[in-house]
Amino acid sequence: MNPFATIVLATAVFGGGGGDEKDPKPAIELRLRPAVAVRGLDVTIADLCEVSANGPDALAVGQIVFGPAPVAGYARTLARAEIVQSLAAAGRDIASIKLEGASEVVVQSITVDVPTADLLDTATAALQALLAVEGGDVEFEAPARLRQIQAPPGRRSQELSARVRNGATSPDSAIVDVDVLVDGTSHKKVPVTFKLRRFRAILKTVGTVRAGTPLGPDNLVVVREAVTQTSGLFLDDWRQVDGMIASRNLQPQQRLMLGDVAPPALVHKGDVVTVVLTRGRVKVTAKAMANHDAPLAGRITLTNTQSRSQMTGVVTGTGLVEVQQ
Repeated sequence: MNPFATIVLATAVFGGGGGDEKDPKPAIELRLRPAVAVRGLDVTIADLCEVSANGPDALAVGQIVFGPAPVAGYARTLARAEIVQSLAAAGRDIASIKLEGASEVVVQSITVDVPTADLLDTATAALQALLAVEGGDVEFEAPARLRQIQAPPGRRSQELSARVRNGATSPDSAIVDVDVLVDGTSHKKVPVTFKLRRFRAILKTVGTVRAGTPLGPDNLVVVREAVTQTSGLFLDDWRQVDGMIASRNLQPQQRLMLGDVAPPALVHKGDVVTVVLTRGRVKVTAKAMANHDAPLAGRITLTNTQSRSQMTGVVTGTGLVEVQQ
């Protein structure tokens, strides 16, 4: 049957003209309202009509979705024939339904303001949860202003759900997408951008530290500073300076870097040390003078006390240097 024939037949059925008084009474009666304001994201038959019958079949008819709700601020006028087509398209037996009431209905949508405080609270909670998982010392700054958002209140509920975009924060920002759910269905996503500031502990000098001075709590302190691109080069743990000395002169409030520390010298310039020369399986010992300071396992140049020849070795102990030849 073509659509025109369907409308003609439906009009004959719903129009109430020329029917046999002995025909059975329709199981469901619908009365078309002249105007409706829809609270949800879509328009149902129950929104458009008063359903007179009770029971599961009447409830199912009322829940048939006619179409999406009009855009906020606009109205749509629907004729009876469009309601009939919607019922027929849903597979309902139009002979069992009687349609009365207005000849057309004007449909509008209800929208309400979504409180910006609720949007921000939901976004903040999602960000805090992710930062707790990522770890680290992080401070965040919420946007000073959010644009006003409107959404339908819903037939049952209007809720907010949030998730950090891509499931991770960037070094200096995070975008949280807040989803406005109307009756459990996503209506609109609102992006909320936070500024992030990351901190870490860094070792800094208390005052001037001269080269060769042992490093420790007497001349160093751990401070909390904002992370920068070069922060990874700085020392942040007391274990990194345990037993170490300043390799150069350090200024007050100077952040400690790897090149600022060195192990203490085990051999000093001018010390006469025992040199173990290894040639294959043969080992020969001799005496030599250190040309400079060197720590344990550090490389050192020596001057042979007899031949005045130069050699290079590795400090292996107090007054002991090994030379491979």
